[in-house]
Amino acid sequence: MASPTTLRKRTRPILRRVAATSLALGAIAFAAGCGNTDSDSTTSSTAAYQAVTVDHAFGQTVVKNKPTRIVSLSPTFTDALISLNTKPAGYLPNPMTNADYAWDQGNSNLAGVTKLPLGPGGTVPEEKIAALQPDLILGGGLILSKDEYDKLSKLAPTIPSLKAGALDSWQDDTTLVGKLLGREADAKPVIESTDKALADAKQKYPKLAGKTFAVSLFVDPTNIEVITNPDDNANKFFESLGMKIPDSLHGLTGGLGGLNGKISMERLDLLNSDLLSVGYMTPGASAQLEDQALFKQLPAVQHGTYLATDADVSSALRLPTARTTAWLLTKFDGVFGKL
Repeated sequence: MASPTTLRKRTRPILRRVAATSLALGAIAFAAGCGNTDSDSTTSSTAAYQAVTVDHAFGQTVVKNKPTRIVSLSPTFTDALISLNTKPAGYLPNPMTNADYAWDQGNSNLAGVTKLPLGPGGTVPEEKIAALQPDLILGGGLILSKDEYDKLSKLAPTIPSLKAGALDSWQDDTTLVGKLLGREADAKPVIESTDKALADAKQKYPKLAGKTFAVSLFVDPTNIEVITNPDDNANKFFESLGMKIPDSLHGLTGGLGGLNGKISMERLDLLNSDLLSVGYMTPGASAQLEDQALFKQLPAVQHGTYLATDADVSSALRLPTARTTAWLLTKFDGVFGKL
């Protein structure tokens, strides 16, 4: 396991990079390995492939032929492929840990696929992607600029974020992957099953309605990030269960990317919520916060509805996929039951 110092050095440039996309504080991912065609599905495509035109943040991409060697630079796209029983030609694991995300560990569609970490400062290793000879690159929010997009587009048709300055939903990404594979009908039940998992949780825990929540990331004692952007995926997860952000966090700014809030150790009282989730990116970091007197006085801490999380949970909250919702529900099941 990497040392706390090594993880901290690795974390900072990646945090800056992903924060600039408004997508994540935790991590973003891609990797590479041996390509494969998609496996048999409930709706096999025997007809000629219909070209797909995708409008996105940097213009338009036309995919003329059915892709069989897909490199995914986004966990949302990677999980959409997995949900459709399709093995990518390349993917990157959680850059915080260089291991697969917890919900993807052991999945057969990633077996034998080489993992490629991001380069220094969270850079995209274009040469390694080129070596895979992809026929489609699903970039998502990892592609930050038109220049990066243009470089990758020379290797293969490339899909960056679909909307400029906005978060792509996992539903949109899953639908798009189905369409690109010629299997749009197969994507619908994937989305429906995830929506049902949320609906079932809401019914199981009706007392969540109206309760407050706060999602935070402990970078270090001088930088405690709080997700205050109402359009952030992490907030949407809890809001879909009927919960809301406490008034104390509304309008809080100063965080990475300018879209979230930042608080100091002296203002831990702002985390005054019924449920509190704090993500810690380095081993042992939780003690730096949990030993604080103000932290011990928080309602969630006193009532047992505070959950210390890791890079995987932070990533799942910030970058929801077709597969993470059910996984997250198991992680928060214990604290939901106490509210």
